[in-house]
Amino acid sequence: MDNKLINFITIDKEKFEDESVEFIKKIIKDSISSRGIATIGLSGGSTPKPIYEKLGDNKDSSIDWSMVYFFAVDERYIDKNSKDSIYDLISKSIFKNRVSLLEDHFITPNTSLPLKECIETYENDLKRLVERSNGSPDLVTLGMGEDGHIASIFPNASKSPLDESQMVYHTTTERFAIFDRITTNINFLASSKNKVFFMNGSSKKKVWDEMFTSQENVIRWPAHKIITSGNTNVIYRE
Repeated sequence: MDNKLINFITIDKEKFEDESVEFIKKIIKDSISSRGIATIGLSGGSTPKPIYEKLGDNKDSSIDWSMVYFFAVDERYIDKNSKDSIYDLISKSIFKNRVSLLEDHFITPNTSLPLKECIETYENDLKRLVERSNGSPDLVTLGMGEDGHIASIFPNASKSPLDESQMVYHTTTERFAIFDRITTNINFLASSKNKVFFMNGSSKKKVWDEMFTSQENVIRWPAHKIITSGNTNVIYRE
């Protein structure tokens, strides 16, 4: 792949979180200005956690947070209040000072439902949300695991990441915590008007570089689809 397909930004570790927050805020402001609403997809993980916490602390009066809607890019099929859930991460970071907005402004799978119903309900919820934003999210935040997975789309899975039959579907992993996962599909993520990968440390950069020199396709490297869709950014902390 061609590195020119992405906007790769290297930032000192002292500025990484602040610059990442400013990146998200700019897209929120631009989206509200142009469409009256901002829709932001969020991935979990240790790298974005402090970014989300700083975004939750942010008191920028130029943003009308009632016009900002967040959703989970993927989720673990566990109790939403489990410390391993993305719901728990986001509710205690971005929404810690906006509790009154949590229920209506963070769209997430209802994991108390049976798995099939949970997936179908979440897909319908997302479709309704993005209809308000010209058919696609304004931004999705992503990371890439050391095996090359993004969201809960794992390399060489039995279900092709290019399968468009479901916007939301069930995946499993034996390599990471929580076997059962719910994820949005790669085409939905690629359709986002903007994409950003938050990347921390040399080990993740090594995987990223391996992907760029590899001859293997999107089945092995799901991020290929995101990168080639355009408007993809990487914010990298050395």
